Amino acid sequence: MLFALPLSARAYNVVDLPESMTLSDAMGIFNAGDITRMTVSDTADGKYIELTASDIQTFFNTAMNMTVTRRINPTPFRGIAVNVYTASDVKSYYLNSGIQIGLYGSGNYVCYKLGDSDTQQLLYLDSAYKDSSDKTDGAEIYRAAANDFLKLPSAQWAQPAAREAAAYSLLPYEFTNKYSDNITREQFCVLLGNLIAVNENYVSLDAYMFDNGGAYLRNYFEDCDGVDDSVNILYALGIVSGKDDTHFDPHGMITREEAAALLCKVAERYIWIGTETTLPYSDAWSVSPWAQFYVTWANEYGIMTGVTDTEFAPQGAYTVEQAVATVVRLYNLIR
Repeated sequence: MLFALPLSARAYNVVDLPESMTLSDAMGIFNAGDITRMTVSDTADGKYIELTASDIQTFFNTAMNMTVTRRINPTPFRGIAVNVYTASDVKSYYLNSGIQIGLYGSGNYVCYKLGDSDTQQLLYLDSAYKDSSDKTDGAEIYRAAANDFLKLPSAQWAQPAAREAAAYSLLPYEFTNKYSDNITREQFCVLLGNLIAVNENYVSLDAYMFDNGGAYLRNYFEDCDGVDDSVNILYALGIVSGKDDTHFDPHGMITREEAAALLCKVAERYIWIGTETTLPYSDAWSVSPWAQFYVTWANEYGIMTGVTDTEFAPQGAYTVEQAVATVVRLYNLIR
């Protein structure tokens, strides 16, 4: 069963989804009295239990003012779900993956999820379901599919890559407002971090490091306070380096030849890379000596092409949409 989110229930901007909001905002429910029924179901065994009016009030008082954070999730329909009914709608909050509010291209979903400590406060619902001897057949699973929150680039050539990147969980939602911007060093690290996580079958690069015993220092560089952890992790993995020993310049522009080098360093974690070709561009002479191999390999294997048929522009700027396209190509090569 599919239920669209009524316009009147939205407490957020559906064009530019916030990074976080209250669970009440995400569900569009602001009064416990608006809830006509609640059930708890388990997708694994296809059953559900009914909650009492007292249970409904407890859930509302406990959870609805908690903060949920946006995430892109390819598999949101697993485990215990709390199904909240109103007179005109029904929404499911999955303890493992949050509330799914719409699609994100093909095969992915925009979800809002509680943090781990807040989720712990709702585990009594999991226990209530498991301990109940009065379960009803027919697990109730609801999703919102009327809205697709994937925003595409204005450039036609970049649209297929954006769709593919979203489907692979490579494309951060925040990047979809910045396709034509020059990508920063930090942002490129985020894309590469997503590629490694997805290729290793992890939900995040941090989870991959944790499971594989990979230690890394946060804020290793003096100018990286508050930047995405992918910068520190890729440094620990030997993929990126700083501008000097103490500075990374996370908000600085990455050049095309720098991007080629980082793409190659990620690639060689999974495949052997080598080339005996030469760069077929009139400005091949302007590629920095240290970048000659990387640029040539990335071009030979179709990961990076020139800005024109005759120019590569190694020191030129690199846009978000160009970066997304190259990361998709690399992922398709190594997976």
